[in-house]
Amino acid sequence: MRRGRPGHAILPIFALYAVVTQLAWPLDAQEPLVAGVSSARSEPPPASPTATRAIDTGPSPHHLGRVSEWLDRTPAATDSLARPSAAEDCAAIYDPADHSLVLFGGKNDQNRNLSELWRLDLDRRTWNRIQPVGEAPPPTEDHSLIYDPLGDRLILFGGENGPTCNQVWSFEFKARRWRSMADSTAPFREDHTAIFDSRGKRMVVFGGQVNGDDNDDLWALNLDPQSRTFEKWSRLAAEADHPGARDDHVAVYDSLRNRMIVYGGWNKDAKEYLGDTWALDFASSADSLARWHHVKTKWSHPPKRRHAVGVYDSRRDWLILYGGFGEEGYLNDVWALVLGFDLWINVTPGPQPRLDAQGIYDPAAGHLVLYGGDARLPTKFHDLWELQVDPGAPVEAMLKVVGSKHGDVPLAKP
Repeated sequence: MRRGRPGHAILPIFALYAVVTQLAWPLDAQEPLVAGVSSARSEPPPASPTATRAIDTGPSPHHLGRVSEWLDRTPAATDSLARPSAAEDCAAIYDPADHSLVLFGGKNDQNRNLSELWRLDLDRRTWNRIQPVGEAPPPTEDHSLIYDPLGDRLILFGGENGPTCNQVWSFEFKARRWRSMADSTAPFREDHTAIFDSRGKRMVVFGGQVNGDDNDDLWALNLDPQSRTFEKWSRLAAEADHPGARDDHVAVYDSLRNRMIVYGGWNKDAKEYLGDTWALDFASSADSLARWHHVKTKWSHPPKRRHAVGVYDSRRDWLILYGGFGEEGYLNDVWALVLGFDLWINVTPGPQPRLDAQGIYDPAAGHLVLYGGDARLPTKFHDLWELQVDPGAPVEAMLKVVGSKHGDVPLAKP
C-alpha cells in the first residue's frame, strides 16, 4: 500500500468484497454509508466529526482485491498561510499547461465571499496566490469556471454576492489579466453547471437558479475564435424529454460520445433531493436538435444528493462522484458511472463527509484531486486529498457483480 507524506493519514480502502456486497443490495435496502440527520431542508445541520459508518467487511465469495486509496496531500502546518482562505462554494479547473489546479472565489471560514485566485502546483503540492493585473471580478460564490483550451484562459460565469448575477469574465494566463465579457444576453444564473464542449467549441450551461427559482434550460457561449458569433450567447434547443429543473447538481462532458452527463441536485419547488442520471447527446449537424435521455441505472446507483463533486476520469472513462448532502446527511461515499455501460459502481468511502468541496481530474497522474468543503463545523475544510485508483481494477468483474442478482451484464454496449 502506498503511504502519504509523513504525519498525514492514509484512508485504508475496503477490500472490494465489501464494496460488491453493497452493490448487490437493492437501493432501498442499502445501509447508509454515512450517519446523518435525514432532512429535506436546504440548510443542512452541523456534521459530527465521527459520522462515518463503516460497511461490513465480513467474509464474501466476491473478494476481488483492493481498488483504490485516498492520500492526504494537505500541505504541512508550517505552510498553512500559503493556502486559499476560501473553502466553500468556490470553483476550480485543471490547467494542463502548468499541471495545476486553479481556484477562484468562494467563502472563507467567516462565510465572507472572496475574489481571490489561487494555483495549486500538482507536482509540488504547494499553493500560490495569483495576483492579477488590473480589474478583477467582484467577490463571488456559486459560480462556474471552465478552462478554455482554445484561448488558454479561464471562463468565469454567474454566481452571486447577494442577488443572482450574469457576469462573464475571462482570465488570460499569459497576461495574468481578467477581462470582462459582460453581455446583456447572458442568462442570470447561480448553482448551475458549465462544461466545455470540445467538439462544439463552446461552454454549455445547464440548470441552476435565479434568485431562488430553479431552471431546466440550456445555454451556450461560443468560444470558437474563427466563428462570426465568437463570445456570443445562444439558448440551446433540445427534444422535449428533459430533466426537471434543478440546482446544485453535477455535470461532465463525455468527449468520447459527444454528450453531457448530469446527475442529482435539488428541486426547490418539491423540496426534494435528486438522484437521477441524464445524458444530453449534442446535435450531430446544424439542422438537428440535441437530445436528452434518462440513463436508467437499474441495479445500483448513488443515494440522492446535492452539493457533490463530479469529475470526468478520461483514463477510465468514468464519471467520479464524491460526497455532498442528502437524505442520509453529509456524505463521503465515492461512486463511478462507467460510461461505456452507463452503470454505477460503488468505489470506496472517502475523506470526512462534507458538501461544496471542489474537485478536478489530473489526467497526467490519473487521479481525482479534492479540496475543501464544509460540514457546519467551527471551520471549513482546507485539506487536500488525492484518490488513486488501481489501474488494474477489475471493472468487468465489478460490473458482473452489479448485475449478479439480476442476470448477466453485457460487456459490450448494445
